[in-house]
Amino acid sequence: MNDTFYDILATRYDILQSDMDCRKWADYISRLIEEKCRSGSEIKRIVDLGCGTGSVDVILAEKGYDITGIDNAEAMLEIASAKENADKITWVLHDITDFEMDDKVDCFLSLLDTMDHIMSKTMIRKIMRNVSSHLLPGGLFIFDVITEKHLKETLGDNIFYQDYYDFLLLWINHYDSKSKKNTAELTFFESDDSGKYDRYDGELVERFYPEEFFVNEAAKAGLKHRGTYGELVKRKPGADEERIFLVFEKK
Repeated sequence: MNDTFYDILATRYDILQSDMDCRKWADYISRLIEEKCRSGSEIKRIVDLGCGTGSVDVILAEKGYDITGIDNAEAMLEIASAKENADKITWVLHDITDFEMDDKVDCFLSLLDTMDHIMSKTMIRKIMRNVSSHLLPGGLFIFDVITEKHLKETLGDNIFYQDYYDFLLLWINHYDSKSKKNTAELTFFESDDSGKYDRYDGELVERFYPEEFFVNEAAKAGLKHRGTYGELVKRKPGADEERIFLVFEKK
């Protein structure tokens, strides 16, 4: 993916996610934190790995959490830092697979299938170890991942088309059941001042990891599995779930 395409993706990201209720996500994460933290402990300092444009983070900051957002996309952080309440958040430009912090924190988040975009199992293991080493005892690691049902059936080998107000998106998708790799070939057509359209092409790749993989790797890193839930609900995932949430605790 070239920089020009990624800049276009970043500036259109919130529009592409316009059907997402960010406040509902923030409320759900907040409830998970309150219910899963140990009695007598209080979770205040949160680090969001792969924060993107920070839409959920600014609401969590509004709730009183001390938020740090880490992302390796400068264009995303520029948009995030311009949002309301963004001045309450520390934004860090860095690779989430190799972050460093001076102090330990209460909670790590990684939202909107950020973990699925990590294509290497080795890097997932590295993130787990790094998170564990930077968590206070009793601290939490909460993240969501998409299900194979979502990749194989909802996305599958399909073509999607969406006409937005000032740009058009063409999405050609392919999921490889053997490698568990999903490739989305995206093409944006964006109108310019003359009425003509500029074209930008890029590719987004994700990989499906089963729940058991995350649970096993987290345990090796010293993180205890506290629960797996369906999308924004407090029950175990159903067979038709598109997304699941996992909660781990530092031993």
